[in-house]
Amino acid sequence: MKNNKYKIYLTPIAVALTLSLVGCNGSDDDINEPEVLPSTAKIEYTSFGVPHITASDYRSLGYGQAYAHAQENMCTLAEQIIEVRAQKAITFGAGDSNENVNTDFGTLALNIYKDAENAIEGMTQEQTELLTGYAAGFNQAVLDKVGSQNYPSPCRGADWVPELSIVDLHAYHLKLALFASGGALTTQIATASPTPTNNSLQKMFKDVASKNEGLGSNGWALGRDKTESGSGMLLSNPHFPWVGNLRFVENHLQIPGEINVTGVSFVGVPGVLIGFNENIAWTHTVSQSKRFTTYRLTLDAENPTRYLYDGEYLDMTSQEFIVSVKNDDGTSAEVSKTLYSSHYGPMLGWYPDGTAVSYRDANANNGNMVSQWLAMDRAKTIEEFEAAFETYQGIPWVNTMATDDKGNAFFIDGSRAPNLNAFAAILVKDFVNNDPVGKALWQGGRGQLVLDGSMSLFEWVDTGNTPIPGVVPFEKSPKVLRSDYVFNANSSHWLNNVEEPLEGYSIVYGPEQTIRSPRTRMNATMLQEKSAQGISGEDGKFNLDELKHVVTSQRGQLSEMIKDQLVDRCTGVTNITLESQDIIDISAACSVLANWDGLYANTSQGAHLFREFLKVFDVGGEQVLSDSLFDLAFDVKNPVSTPAQLAKHTGSVASDPVLQALASTVQHLASVNIPLAAPLGTIQYHMKNEEKLAIPGGGTIDGVFNINTGGSAKVKSYGYPVFHGASWLMALEFTTDGPKADAFLTYGQSHDPESEHFVDQTRLFSKGKWRPVLFTEQQIKDDLVDTIELTLN
Repeated sequence: MKNNKYKIYLTPIAVALTLSLVGCNGSDDDINEPEVLPSTAKIEYTSFGVPHITASDYRSLGYGQAYAHAQENMCTLAEQIIEVRAQKAITFGAGDSNENVNTDFGTLALNIYKDAENAIEGMTQEQTELLTGYAAGFNQAVLDKVGSQNYPSPCRGADWVPELSIVDLHAYHLKLALFASGGALTTQIATASPTPTNNSLQKMFKDVASKNEGLGSNGWALGRDKTESGSGMLLSNPHFPWVGNLRFVENHLQIPGEINVTGVSFVGVPGVLIGFNENIAWTHTVSQSKRFTTYRLTLDAENPTRYLYDGEYLDMTSQEFIVSVKNDDGTSAEVSKTLYSSHYGPMLGWYPDGTAVSYRDANANNGNMVSQWLAMDRAKTIEEFEAAFETYQGIPWVNTMATDDKGNAFFIDGSRAPNLNAFAAILVKDFVNNDPVGKALWQGGRGQLVLDGSMSLFEWVDTGNTPIPGVVPFEKSPKVLRSDYVFNANSSHWLNNVEEPLEGYSIVYGPEQTIRSPRTRMNATMLQEKSAQGISGEDGKFNLDELKHVVTSQRGQLSEMIKDQLVDRCTGVTNITLESQDIIDISAACSVLANWDGLYANTSQGAHLFREFLKVFDVGGEQVLSDSLFDLAFDVKNPVSTPAQLAKHTGSVASDPVLQALASTVQHLASVNIPLAAPLGTIQYHMKNEEKLAIPGGGTIDGVFNINTGGSAKVKSYGYPVFHGASWLMALEFTTDGPKADAFLTYGQSHDPESEHFVDQTRLFSKGKWRPVLFTEQQIKDDLVDTIELTLN
């Protein structure tokens, strides 16, 4: 039963102003003064806790959005503000292995808060109004809780929830810009000292990659030639963590006559990051571009804080930082540390071979994110949408796919990337393709670039027309406009349309003409196929139901390619002797694979067996699976269909590497007590309080579209607890009546386990039941649950 309420809140300033006016006697001067109308924001809640915010101006829009965000999710943003203030250690203690101390030192070294303070005066009026309103709305929501005992449960009773300022918010945005950029290096920055360590550069990059392991995405934009209606369609499928500050929240924002946009945001970020308005719809995927470059420095043998540069030694700069730490007994202590920087940027480590590593980040002090997303939110045409990228270059680390009501499909890797000179880019490309060390660090494009810091040749080139010096200018970023489709699944820009590969771009955007991941190939397969059994049918054109089926079909690229061949290979074979001399009967496993439907649905029996078999051949990087698994190698002329075919074996059955891998998989599953024929949904799940919900899908290694995983390690006895993957799933079509969309917010709108909106949409996602995205005034009216009106002075 819907509970329709109507509430009016006046800010304390507005109340005081109203009372003072009531007590005044009017004068002629008062009559001649123009009337100043108050800013207002109305929040209308519909099912699943979705707020639809209508405001009179940008300040009240930010106010209303923050007020809605804070109701159940205030703790999430409060923790982030503590972090950007470099106050984690004094608030929460040193943390495991001094984690909070290191975070504070890294935050201080990155200069995030000071950069935010210095940026306020240069903000656009709209950005200032949005952030001012957002800070005020959050603070009012906290005040309206009337005491910490009424806070959401994750921070109930806490005395550390801060009062937000515009500087706090902007500092948080600068931190977000660094997240999949140099922000992953804070531990290395905080612990780097001139004393060499035995850690390798490759291990450092592995640690950095593990921090961003939960980030990924699929995104499709379909043009008029690929849709049954001839209008644009969009499929949004970002893969983000299911806990923490990178959880999305849904909101609908409107200033009549100015902006009308709906979709998802992060708590603390005004505007809509992924969504649609009346004319444009867009989504993002994490880009393979290199937002920072690391520099290997040759040190002075007599002084580890001096390094060679163009034949001369330069001195590193140093700065002492102080972090306050809360002790277990409630007292506090100060810890000081001296951290170093080269002219490139902060130092990351010193090594026994007489070298050290520094880095430079294209997203350092990226203050244009909010302004760019706001321009995208308001765009009415693809041309206006693209212009937002040219004007601001504020998108930090994602690709963008967009479509419109005219049936255009647009792709751009608009992330900030280093601008290397042409000769340096050639040398770097040769290093990552042909040098064993370069290959190991590059990981087929999923790793990092390491440049020679002793040569000015590898400095970034400043064109003079970018927001910060040295980044690639807009006109040189990979982009394409099509009438059929564009897509991305976290591979580089090269194959985002199979008919028109993007080539000739800088190596900083990732590799071209190289192997694609199984997930990218699954995306391309479903887009290209034309058959009665295919997702889009014999015409190869999509309607909305077919687009949604891309997600819920739970198809896997590898199972479609080699599952039947594996069954042919194992049929009739019983015992396989492993190198350990253990004898394993694989006949039951072979039978399970033969009966498996090849899908990754909750009811599928055998999906986990096949997945664990594939993990034996896991080599990581963009390639994912070892060449030894396949008979047909990658062919640049057939990048979607290769590599393919299960590798042949001419020796004895007992020595067959494929059957050896299957036997070791059977042995491992037995060791963790997971039955061979267990339905996937019984072992792949997400816990919501005490409720265990089956979650379909899989990982990149499976080549599935619907990514939901608990990591890439071998399965343990507790199965696959999902903690990252599909988050904001949305399928949209522009119709003659406007945009129509269905969606899931997989983990729910609320971060508070006590809220009904903490689990409601996870239940839908578990069962594959889509819900409509409400956009029109009538849709909102028909589903209205609650109304709040806010008035600002």
